[in-house]
Amino acid sequence: MSEPNETDILMNGEEWFAKNRGMLINITLVILVVVVGMSWMNNNKSASSSKAESDLVKALSLNSTNLNDVASRLNDVHANNKGEPVAERALILSAKTSLDAGNIKNAKARFSTYLTDYADGNWVDEAKLGEALCWEADGDVNKAIGTYRSLTNVANEKVSDTIRNRAAALLEAAQTELDPLPSRPEPVVEPETPPTGVISEPAKPDSAPDTKPAPVAPPAATEQK
Repeated sequence: MSEPNETDILMNGEEWFAKNRGMLINITLVILVVVVGMSWMNNNKSASSSKAESDLVKALSLNSTNLNDVASRLNDVHANNKGEPVAERALILSAKTSLDAGNIKNAKARFSTYLTDYADGNWVDEAKLGEALCWEADGDVNKAIGTYRSLTNVANEKVSDTIRNRAAALLEAAQTELDPLPSRPEPVVEPETPPTGVISEPAKPDSAPDTKPAPVAPPAATEQK
């Protein structure tokens, strides 16, 4: 069997191309659609991320002394940008700002949401510590102590030194029972000071003792006979 020469190969190639021209065009179109689609998605994602970052910066730059307002704006950034990396940061910042504002209810809810939605997030330990602070503020001291102890466990190498030291201080404070305060002493009434230039007379006793001698009874008269 003789080997095909270059002329045969070219003729066969042209014949094959003519038969499969439609299939090649379809494959080329599919590849172009996929490439264009991926490029559009990347550009759209980049634009979305840029907008999310801008929203976060605006919330943090809010010229307001009302921390509850700032926390609410940050929570909106989280809600409106689910799936974006900025959403995680917005949520943990919103929870912390609510805690700083003394809004324990919102802070506890947002710390809990973070631990649910971002179980492997970057600020899990911070969220645990914040949630424990909320529990302690609500009077559930034993539950808070359990979290403090878990964060001070040296076997947990993932906990940063900053969080571990903070948890240790909070644990010590939570376990310290203050002695009861002494009862309020009775007020001491001090004597009034007389006005300048007025000579005060010595106080007279309520009843002077009777120093007169008691009367002596006369002798009984003797009867004469």
